[in-house]
Amino acid sequence: MKKTAKRIMAILLSLGGTLLALYVGGYWLLFRPLHNLYLGYLRHTISLGLLLNSFVRIFFSATVFGSIWCIFDILAGFFRDEEEEN
Repeated sequence: MKKTAKRIMAILLSLGGTLLALYVGGYWLLFRPLHNLYLGYLRHTISLGLLLNSFVRIFFSATVFGSIWCIFDILAGFFRDEEEEN
């Protein structure tokens, strides 16, 4: 594979992994539970199930974010240029 194709593939995998991690870890597991808690507070409808579900999601959001990012970074590492040995 040519060097430019490898570099483009590595950049696309890194960018895709970062965007996917932001979407899943940031939006689905951090922002939405916080938003649901806020709406429940405003409507006075916070239940124990909502609290537990939200806290578990918020707790695992950073772990999921980091896991997705690491997996895609490892995949991108297969396409990065290796140091040339002289």
